Amino acid sequence: MPLHWPHVSRREFLGQAAGVTASVLVWRQGWAEDSRADPHSLALLADTHVPSDPATTARDVNMTNNLRQALAEVMAHAPKVSGVVVNGDCAYLKGLPGDYQNLAQVVQPLVEAELPLHLTMGNHDNREALYAALSQQQPAAPPVEAKHVSVLETPKANWFLLDSLTKTDVVTGELGAAQLQWLAQALDARADKPALLVAHHNPQFEPAANGDWGGLKDARALFDLVASRRQVKAYIFGHTHDWRLTKLGDVHLVNLPPVAYVFQAGRPNGWVHAMVQDGGLRLRLQCLDNAHALHQQTVELTWA
Repeated sequence: MPLHWPHVSRREFLGQAAGVTASVLVWRQGWAEDSRADPHSLALLADTHVPSDPATTARDVNMTNNLRQALAEVMAHAPKVSGVVVNGDCAYLKGLPGDYQNLAQVVQPLVEAELPLHLTMGNHDNREALYAALSQQQPAAPPVEAKHVSVLETPKANWFLLDSLTKTDVVTGELGAAQLQWLAQALDARADKPALLVAHHNPQFEPAANGDWGGLKDARALFDLVASRRQVKAYIFGHTHDWRLTKLGDVHLVNLPPVAYVFQAGRPNGWVHAMVQDGGLRLRLQCLDNAHALHQQTVELTWA
């Protein structure tokens, strides 16, 4: 469920349990007020897995330190990005209140710099625990019951932030019929610009041999919806902890790298600088290990 922490002062941030504003917002062209920020660019992160204890490690990685490094790099990036998207699995494993309290401390430099932050929920997140820790994030009137969605309207593209969380610590993702109906209506109302869909889970069209659904269970329904809406140019996801770029028909599939740990040794972790251009999207991989062979790999996604 996309959560938005826009421009607030440090005092306001700390005074409201590190959370501000409603969680359902439509950002328009003026959403980045800093004239130095590039309105066409965002920092894309995924799978931060921030634990309650900053000293906690997994797979020989300190997740808190990794996120701190990634955000420091984002803030130092030139040109300055207009916002940061963390695409799910913000919390470690069980979505504990302490996970989000730690997260709030880690993202504090973004708040002080008035750099907007947008979070979506993954399978290791927990809505109730999030609301308990950051009560101001709870929307008064969500457009989709139990599914929090939003649209970031930027000059050259609309970013649709979707919610694929079904149940905390259950690997399967699902958008659900109500969210798909909302998405169809939201896309139809914004057919004038390229649409970029962002959700945590990878597309999965058939169950695995053992019957499991590890990805997005209703991916077929999603892409059936997309087929008649040609403005959809990309589906951006995390979940698999693996940086990969493929296509499904005319839709680019962008699998973001994890900020936390990789599942396969040698694969990169880090974040992606995304810049919307006329007729495409430029993606630059920023590896946390600057010596990695793929560090600053740049790819150009193009569309008609």
